[in-house]
Order: sequence, then C-alpha cells, then structure tokens
Amino acid sequence: MAADSAGNDLSAAKVVVTSAYRFAPYDASKTLNAALIAPTVADVKTSLDTIFSKGGFVGLITEDGAPQDNRDADDAIKFHQPGYSINGKASLTEQFTVAEDNRITRQMTIGTPDANGVYHVTDIIQDGKWFCYKETVFKNGTHRRRLGVVNLTGNEPGEETAGKNTGDAWTIEWIQDPVCDSGASKYLESFVTPTVSSDPHTGDHQADDSESQPVAD
Repeated sequence: MAADSAGNDLSAAKVVVTSAYRFAPYDASKTLNAALIAPTVADVKTSLDTIFSKGGFVGLITEDGAPQDNRDADDAIKFHQPGYSINGKASLTEQFTVAEDNRITRQMTIGTPDANGVYHVTDIIQDGKWFCYKETVFKNGTHRRRLGVVNLTGNEPGEETAGKNTGDAWTIEWIQDPVCDSGASKYLESFVTPTVSSDPHTGDHQADDSESQPVAD
C-alpha cells in the first residue's frame, strides 16, 4: 500500500506480531558482521548457528512483559551559538520478561551446575558479555534483525503466584565491542521487507509465508 494524499501509509505502521531472542556466551575469537544479518540472507538461523552454537533461545516472553527499547544519555554539550550541540554518550537498553526456565536462561542468571547438577548461586545475574540476536516480526511482513553484544544488567523475578506464569524481567544493555562491527556500533540492524524496494535502507529480500515467524530452534 502506498502513502495516501496526506502522506500516511498503513502498511508502514510498526504493528508488532512477535519477537525472539537468542543468546550465547561471548567469544572473542568470533566476529559479528553485517553479512550475517543482511536482508539478502534468507536463512538467518543457519548463518548464525556457528556464532550461537553454545547458546540458545530464551523462548517465550510474557504478554505483559513485551520488549521495550530504552535510551538514556548524559547531558548534551551545548555551545554559545544557538542551535549547536553534541549529544551525550548514550546507553541503549531493552527490557523484556522471559517466561521460560531453560538452559540458557539459567546460564545467564544463576550460572551452570556442578557435576552433581547443583547450582552454587551467588547472584541471579551472571557477569560477562553475551552475543545477542533479536528478530522482530511486524504485521506488514517486515522482519527486523538486530545483532550485537550485550550485558545482562537487570533480573527481577516475578511473584510466584499459584497457577500463574512466573516471569523474570530482564534488562540487557547493548555495548560497543571489538568483535561487533569492529567496535564501531552498539549493534547491527537490518530490515527484511515483504516486497522488493529501491530504498537502500530496506534491503531487497522478499519475505514469504515461511518467514512469518522469527527464527527458532
């Protein structure tokens, strides 16, 4: 659908269908680059399998804990001449509530078990960096791919109410790291559009019915 006479295009509205998060332990010997998630990559799961071979998907996310992007920054530097400023250093974070208790969610929160299968817990957030891939599907068929390095900075376990899902509210921060885009970006992002476009920022891979959901195990 093209924009109407008022310049509005319903097909471009950011109506989210679903999202998925995939994590793996940080590995300085690996490289996260634009080619891994380019719009021309039809099978992004396979292109990322080597990077995420020791990780996994967090799985289900609670309905009331859907992903939320946030930006926090230092005060901008302003100058004597009106209209000139330099933005302060930004922190880009995401918040979402994981609904599943699985291997990767435990690894990122309480760690790994000993030989007897026992966890020796000192905190519910593990130190260290993680590779992260996020894919969001929009109603118009667009898939947004996001790849980078994160820290898990927040974990708030939900109330253990009988008969209800106990979700853990996570906060992750995207960080600039040498293995991702040679340290130039906090994360890499691409858009796979449902139709071929001449816009260089939207890519040229056509999504089909098999791509109506984000990548999964």
